[in-house]
Amino acid sequence: MPQAGYCSECKSNVWLTTDGTCPAGHSVDCVSNVYEATVPAPPPGPAPSQSPVETPVPATVPSAPQPTGILCPVCREGTLEERQEKGFLGLGSKRELVCERCGAVLVDRGGDTGHLELTETQQPGLPGWTTYAHQKLTMAEWTRIAHGGLSDQEQRDHDLADALTELREGRLAPPAEGVDASLMLKAGEKAFFSLPDITLREPRAVSNGVYGGPSIHIAKGVTIRTGAFQSQSHEELEDIDQGTLVLTNKRLVFAGSKRSVETVLAKLISVDAYSDAVAIRREGKEKTEFYLGLDQGFYEFTVDGRSYREQFSGLMLKYMIEGLLKAG
Repeated sequence: MPQAGYCSECKSNVWLTTDGTCPAGHSVDCVSNVYEATVPAPPPGPAPSQSPVETPVPATVPSAPQPTGILCPVCREGTLEERQEKGFLGLGSKRELVCERCGAVLVDRGGDTGHLELTETQQPGLPGWTTYAHQKLTMAEWTRIAHGGLSDQEQRDHDLADALTELREGRLAPPAEGVDASLMLKAGEKAFFSLPDITLREPRAVSNGVYGGPSIHIAKGVTIRTGAFQSQSHEELEDIDQGTLVLTNKRLVFAGSKRSVETVLAKLISVDAYSDAVAIRREGKEKTEFYLGLDQGFYEFTVDGRSYREQFSGLMLKYMIEGLLKAG
């Protein structure tokens, strides 16, 4: 039990230390009336000599690390992790993105092109490799492909195919105002296409004469040919005129400086398309008419908010004609 006593120096009752002296360090002789005492209950709150007990703050649990890799465009399951590949003898380096699952490698060879080349994979049978092997695309394109999308060129080709289908089905864009002011349009007629500097060509028969037998040398500078003279002929395309080609919902009109040709769409027999021309065969005309120079123009269209300006071609004109005939 703890002990207490009266200290003549402190002039008060005090708690004694373990050796029976006053806590103030006074001598034992100054302490009297020593007795066993009960320790009173401590006052509420922390003792003055103690620091307040702080409520421990739970440690923050770190979140799971987020993957830094990009989905692989070849297998579409693994992720691409970046690594630096040193060049020969340590000269130069190139950045590579490597798939830990299929071994696909995208190489960034530096420069300002912003393109990465798909150079290899351990699984060459995967569609991602057979379709895109050794192609150089932007990181945005590779990411889009990894998630089932298309490259920029594939998207352009896909949208162009949709636009051509629209033409062929007769869903042409509204005709532009004043497509060709020089053409006199008939009642209910609308011009959809006009392009200057178009060359009209037609086939012409060309004859060449040859002897059917061998030649015989009879003297210096004198040779005769045996056999009969034979005439051979073939067709060559000949430039007829140059002018403006206009397509309306009823006619295909060529207006040249020397000749004008009007073809009613309903009387067309066939239209053959080329990259820069069309070949027209129509009722009442024996010879085929060729219109060249279509690739000088451009066709502008929009698909799902994506706008394009594509070089015009004979196929586009052919599909426009088919669509107008279908629309009636």
